[in-house]
Amino acid sequence: MIENRTQQEQARVLANYLRNDNLHEAKNKENSNLYKVLVGLAEGWLDFRNNAKDIIDNYNINHSLLLIEEWEKAVGIPDNVFSVASDIETRRKNVLLKIAGSKAETKEQFENIAKILGFNIQVEPAFQYCKFTYKFPVLLVSQGSRPFVIVVNIDKSLKPNGFTFKFTFKFSTSPANILKLFFNKIKPSNTIIVFRYV
Repeated sequence: MIENRTQQEQARVLANYLRNDNLHEAKNKENSNLYKVLVGLAEGWLDFRNNAKDIIDNYNINHSLLLIEEWEKAVGIPDNVFSVASDIETRRKNVLLKIAGSKAETKEQFENIAKILGFNIQVEPAFQYCKFTYKFPVLLVSQGSRPFVIVVNIDKSLKPNGFTFKFTFKFSTSPANILKLFFNKIKPSNTIIVFRYV
C-alpha cells in the first residue's frame, strides 16, 4: 500500500537520497534554493505516487472505479449474456461472474457462480435421473452420455410460466435468465445442462 505524503514530506525523502557533504548541506534548510528545488521535484513525485495508488486501488475489481471499463473489455463485456450495466456494483458483479465462469467445470464452481447472482442451487450429475425412477423429470439420454449431463436444481418459484420457447430477441434479462444463459455459455462443450425447478 502506498501511504499519503505531503509535499514537504516527499521533499525530505528526496533529500535523504542526497549525500551529507558541503555541496548538499542546504538540502534540509527551508529557505535554501536546494530545498526549493526538492519541493518542486516532490510535486512530480507525489503525482506519480497518487497515480500509482489509483492503479493499485482499481486493480482490485471489488474497489475498481477508474478501471471498470478496462475490466469489462478484458473479460468480454458486453456480449450476448451481459450488457454494460448502469450502476458500478452490477458492473463489478458481471466482471466477477465472467472471471468465475471462465474455468467453471466442477459442481462447486457452478454453485459459487449462482451465489454471485444471489441463487442457492444444487448441482448434481444426471445419472440418477436417467433410469426409470420416481424422480422427475426422467431424462432420456444414452448410457454413454450420462456422465456428461449436469442437473441444476433451482427454486420452483423461478420456473417460467407456460411452455418455454426460444425467441431470437430478448424480452427481459432477469437474474434467473442470466443464470441459464451464462451456465449454457460456460459449460464444458461435451455436457448438457438441465434446469430442474424443485
